[in-house]
Amino acid sequence: MNQSNKPASFPRPVIRTDIPFPNWSYKHIFRHGECDPAGIVYTPQFFNVFNRAIEAWFGDCLKLSYYEFLGPRRIGLGYVNAHAEFFSPIKMGQEVEYFVRVTRIGGKSYALELNAMLGDMEALRGLFTTVTTDLETHRPIDIPSDLRSALNQYLFSDNT
Repeated sequence: MNQSNKPASFPRPVIRTDIPFPNWSYKHIFRHGECDPAGIVYTPQFFNVFNRAIEAWFGDCLKLSYYEFLGPRRIGLGYVNAHAEFFSPIKMGQEVEYFVRVTRIGGKSYALELNAMLGDMEALRGLFTTVTTDLETHRPIDIPSDLRSALNQYLFSDNT
């Protein structure tokens, strides 16, 4: 309990019908090498798959090449904050389906929430704040207009 004697607020998993953009997902089956001896997925593996989902989402949904930003355009898409909330363990051989939503767009950064679903229930949530940077100077830059426009299509907040 917090100091006001009220129960602390904890994140709660969403169910599949709560997903705001259900028409696209990234699926991943966790393999033997991604798990500990008990068959439960190693925590760092989730961050690898979160990033794979984001890369796929860029191409499939935003219609922008993640690799074009990092390569020829020399625009960094680095995480200034990466966080995960775990609701249930995921085991070797289980398929997890990832859904992406944009929760905030600022001047030089944007925030993503990834809901990792095990069946109809969220098992894991990834929260990422990405800052766009000039890869030559490593300084923040304004979000490029094509990226901003694409991100706006997936902007979702509980207030909308």
